[in-house]
Amino acid sequence: MYLTQNALASALGDWTGILLAVIIFVLAFTSVLGNYYYGESNIQFITSSPRYLTIFRWFVIVAVFLGCIAGADLIWNLADGVMGFMALINLVAVLLLSPIAFKLIRNYSRQRKEGKDPVFTRDQLPEVKGIECWEDEITVTGPLGVLTKEDRDEKHRDRLHTED
Repeated sequence: MYLTQNALASALGDWTGILLAVIIFVLAFTSVLGNYYYGESNIQFITSSPRYLTIFRWFVIVAVFLGCIAGADLIWNLADGVMGFMALINLVAVLLLSPIAFKLIRNYSRQRKEGKDPVFTRDQLPEVKGIECWEDEITVTGPLGVLTKEDRDEKHRDRLHTED
């Protein structure tokens, strides 16, 4: 870190030390916020129990506090471990979401075989609770509607190399 600060200061001036400190602060702060959000959203998907979310929040507070007072080597080692833990949580979420993803892939393939421009709506997965989007076809596609196969073929027809 000191090597980077000294290199910037010697090349661009002493003010770059302050700029580098601000950049590192913004990077660290947004990393904490982003990783916290990833962890919280995955925990909320896995369980609806507020107990686990409270435990996670306390864990984050303790980790941020320890990060302020601990040495750099310890922090990097802990960060590696926490990232591994977060990856495990993400893997559990992916496994829990995979049945829904496979249903959507089958639905997509069926619609493509029928010549449709695939559109997913909430009523196609009635067993899945808590879907916050895909209300109906208009809210998914917008007011223009869905192109039929003929409309889509006409829209993408090569007018330069065909005779009318």
